[in-house]
Amino acid sequence: MAKSKASKTRNRIDALRAVIDKECTAPTCQESGTCRHEGEKDAARHVLGRLLEKLKEAAGDEREERAQMWAEIYERGYDANGSTYSTGAKYRAGQSMKERAAGIRADIKMARKAGQTPLVQEGTGLVSQALETYRFDPIGEAPAQIKFRVRIGPGYGSIHIGIDNIPQEWGWTAEEVADYKGKKVTRWRRTQALKDLEAELKSIGEAYNADHGSNLYTDVSRKAFYVFVESDDPETLARCAEYERKHRERRG
Repeated sequence: MAKSKASKTRNRIDALRAVIDKECTAPTCQESGTCRHEGEKDAARHVLGRLLEKLKEAAGDEREERAQMWAEIYERGYDANGSTYSTGAKYRAGQSMKERAAGIRADIKMARKAGQTPLVQEGTGLVSQALETYRFDPIGEAPAQIKFRVRIGPGYGSIHIGIDNIPQEWGWTAEEVADYKGKKVTRWRRTQALKDLEAELKSIGEAYNADHGSNLYTDVSRKAFYVFVESDDPETLARCAEYERKHRERRG
């Protein structure tokens, strides 16, 4: 089997160093006190220096090529094996989960504040008095009674963003469907407004996240953490309220 380029290079380096480090034992050199092989050693030092310099340049080129390759992978979001890579705009290596959760809370609070900023009429358009607001901001424009909570999940591997006090008419639509027995039941569907709100909250959480090579095909996860957005439909809320009522009765 042919030797690899790296193996051949290592052999050349070893051979040159052997020439340079070899102690001369020739009788004529020892008698004269002057080694006639010193020129050979100088040539070996020169060749070794050139070889090491080329290796240094090649290593630099390789680092640049790898940096460019990874920049392209992160730009498109995946590599040739289907592994995904991404870095959120607010992701910081070494940042604790408490710091990430606090950042998400602050971003939600600021979005709510921006949405509540009064607008005044100036000319033909609306202009914010204090903060520049987006034309459409699901968080800022959500009903005032809605409350948000951000908590760290068990094991510090996830962050859960909860939406509470959702007005039923704003967030849910009731749909009468037949179950597997043919009985009519009510299914609660999210309105587009609630879907937009959940998507916006998800994007805020993912801004603090990063993916270093997850792959669904091999069941490998290398995300910094997971972001979950949670909201309960009216049926779930009623069931929880009934459970709490019975629990209080039993305790009483």
